[in-house]
Amino acid sequence: MGLPQPWLLSLLLVLLPRSWGAETRPPLLYLLTAVSNPSKEVPAFWATGWLGPQQYLSYSSLRPEAEPRGAWMWENQVSWYWEKETVDLKGKEQLFLEALRALENNIKGNFTLQGLLGCELAPDNSSLPTALFALNGETFMEFNTSIHNWTGEWPETEIVSNLWSKLPEVATKESEFLLTSCPERLLGHLERGLQYLEWKEPPSMRLKARPINPGSSILTCAAFSFYPPELKLRFLRNGLAAGSGNSSIGPNGDGSFHAWSSLEVKRGDEYHYQCHVEHEGLLQPLDVDLDSPARSSVPVVGIILGLLVVIVAAAGGVLLWNRMRSGLPAPWLSLSGDDSGDLLPGGNLPPEADPQGANAFPATS
Repeated sequence: MGLPQPWLLSLLLVLLPRSWGAETRPPLLYLLTAVSNPSKEVPAFWATGWLGPQQYLSYSSLRPEAEPRGAWMWENQVSWYWEKETVDLKGKEQLFLEALRALENNIKGNFTLQGLLGCELAPDNSSLPTALFALNGETFMEFNTSIHNWTGEWPETEIVSNLWSKLPEVATKESEFLLTSCPERLLGHLERGLQYLEWKEPPSMRLKARPINPGSSILTCAAFSFYPPELKLRFLRNGLAAGSGNSSIGPNGDGSFHAWSSLEVKRGDEYHYQCHVEHEGLLQPLDVDLDSPARSSVPVVGIILGLLVVIVAAAGGVLLWNRMRSGLPAPWLSLSGDDSGDLLPGGNLPPEADPQGANAFPATS
């Protein structure tokens, strides 16, 4: 499935609050996209639902069922909830595709119609609605809950607004969703799954270098599978600040995020650089080297695990010695043959995704 266009992603990041406490709660937002001439295996319509920075729902015309995503798959929801989401999104799909047909009948060309619909909660739990629409990446229309109509200054606004206004109960249902249904859903999610929004997962880090010409290389610092999305990446040269480079951040399908930052450096100078990362899931900031593990608790964890293996092996030896002194056979003898059945062979661990990669490791909290 295609990703939301940059207009939606940038607007989403602007609308999402940076943190939540007693006085600030995350919004519930739906990102809707329809395309007039989809390529093969690309849906004509798709939608994602977001609770704060976490994707919790997906839907598409290729798989027309609202489905939970990320940690929200384990939310203890009422039985009919996802059926209700499916019905609502099928209605949105029909409206968006009809709007595209109307635009094509009046204006030649291909179109991408997008919507950002949802709400935040005021202190009294009333709705602070959001209802914005974009055409080919530019905002051209919004829904006004006071007058129950779609407004805007583009000629295309009149085409879509006239179409939707003539359809029975569309404006009424839009107002009811934004002012009543949306805040009710948001309150329900916060009651059942607030712990998912308070989750903290530190990033796994990787620093790589790639030559781009005889005189320069590109350093890329990548952070994987972290939450919350607030993360700081910057480069150090011999321990001194060297800039943040060009960076980007995006969501994963499981509710976590990924980010990267790149910096052009002089060829042969790569090993003087480090990547400095700060995140709520880390006890302290990490400095990631090009070839060696960052200064983190990973070596300490390895030592602790090694000691635990030694202790377990010693305890096993004592138990085996006591068993044999009592005249009992070794345990692996009692597990062989028809008396106990054959043991199932163990599965092999999958190979590393990038065994030759420079400095791939999980950052620990």
